[in-house]
Amino acid sequence: MMFFATAVYAVPEHLMRPAVTVEWTELLPDEDLRLLESIPQVDHESMSEDELALDSPMEGLNSNTSAFEDQVANAIAESKQAIADEKKYGRDWRDALKSTKVRPEFNNKRIRIAGYIVPIEYDDNQVITEFFLVPYFGACIHVPPPPPNQLIYVKHPKGFQLPDLYTPFWVDGTVVIETQENELGLSAYSMRNVKLTRYEEPEEPEFLN
Repeated sequence: MMFFATAVYAVPEHLMRPAVTVEWTELLPDEDLRLLESIPQVDHESMSEDELALDSPMEGLNSNTSAFEDQVANAIAESKQAIADEKKYGRDWRDALKSTKVRPEFNNKRIRIAGYIVPIEYDDNQVITEFFLVPYFGACIHVPPPPPNQLIYVKHPKGFQLPDLYTPFWVDGTVVIETQENELGLSAYSMRNVKLTRYEEPEEPEFLN
């Protein structure tokens, strides 16, 4: 009788732990969060009719995504300059909008986070294989795009189709602290081994009189 050895592969510990649900602000270093909270609020009442006309929601994936892409690209160009010539003093909210500072405790941590998908790589059938996960989708041109430490790069080799850009998803996966850059954006975090689930608002509790 012959016996054959069977290879046993250990599952990495971080894949065995349950995902921890986190908020986007938890990914920000304390100083960046404080600076972003100081961003001046936009006063729409003081805007002219022409300005308000420009202040409109963007279209979905099946039409035009160039407005959002332009916003992200502009932010990335500024981020590169900030990294090359980082200020030593007087950081303000503008610096936080370019920040690649991260929270190192999230490295190799499995998390669950809700956000919107911005496609990076997709084929003619709009099957997406790479994307940025972002905390919000710019419905107003006066809202700055998320900083690099609020962008999560995700590679999804299997691919999936997105109904539209305004559909939020839960993304469950392992965070890796690494800078990912392409012509569309710069991110300070990545996620691997992800699962996507359409986000559903929690049901309102039903109260009986």
